[in-house]
Amino acid sequence: MARLKPHFFYTHKRGLLLIAIILIAIILMSPDLQKRPRYYLIEKPVVFVISLFQRGFTQTGAGIKGVWSSYINLIGVQKENALLKQEIGHLRAENTRYKEMTHSLERMQTLLEFKDNAPFRTISVRVIGRDTSNLFKTITIDSGEGNGIKKDMAVITPDAVVGRVIRTSRNSSLVLLMIDRNSAIASIIQRTRDEGIIEGRGGSIANLKYIQILSDIQSGDVVITSGIDGIYPKGMNIGRVVSAKKESDVIFQEVAVAPVVDFTRLEEVLVVVDNNKK
Repeated sequence: MARLKPHFFYTHKRGLLLIAIILIAIILMSPDLQKRPRYYLIEKPVVFVISLFQRGFTQTGAGIKGVWSSYINLIGVQKENALLKQEIGHLRAENTRYKEMTHSLERMQTLLEFKDNAPFRTISVRVIGRDTSNLFKTITIDSGEGNGIKKDMAVITPDAVVGRVIRTSRNSSLVLLMIDRNSAIASIIQRTRDEGIIEGRGGSIANLKYIQILSDIQSGDVVITSGIDGIYPKGMNIGRVVSAKKESDVIFQEVAVAPVVDFTRLEEVLVVVDNNKK
């Protein structure tokens, strides 16, 4: 039989002491020993000590039971919170979809009202792509030759001019924006009736060309389409004058115009398929 190392008793002294006390108590409480009064003085303190241990075990058990119950309740609360968070996520997603549908319906309602009141015939289309690189400023729409769209048809919003169709396929078309350098629109200053040509710069500002040096052009003047190019209906809003410079050695002013349309936010537009409503 292997010998116990000395440190075993040191490390387990509390457990061994407890076992010894319990064994002594069992021996002292046996029927044979209870008849012997000489053990009375020893038995009573031992029983008292054992009762303390029993009370401690009972209280410890109750404490463990309480902690376990709290743990179970905590797990239940965590599961409930997870379900609530999941439900909140679903509700937020539904709310987002509802708002998006509402905004889309509002935009479509505006387009329909404009179509009904416009003196020209249009079809509504969606923007499905865009190229706003330094070389070209274009958007792609979801309708083409199959919908009656042709090259050089004007593209507008209820607020202002967007551009013109430059290429079509069966189910889509490419639109050149009015801010592209290759774009030119016959225009007129609404207040003074001076005529000119709006040319894109490739940025957020366009040039109004061929305005006479003596013309009284002011910042804030509204620029509209003149209609003489045969592409854009007359009277469509283009933008507002932001600056007008006069040089002594030239005959035309340098006029800068800020377009009305925010080309980065186009989602639905109108294509003018006939300048005369039938």
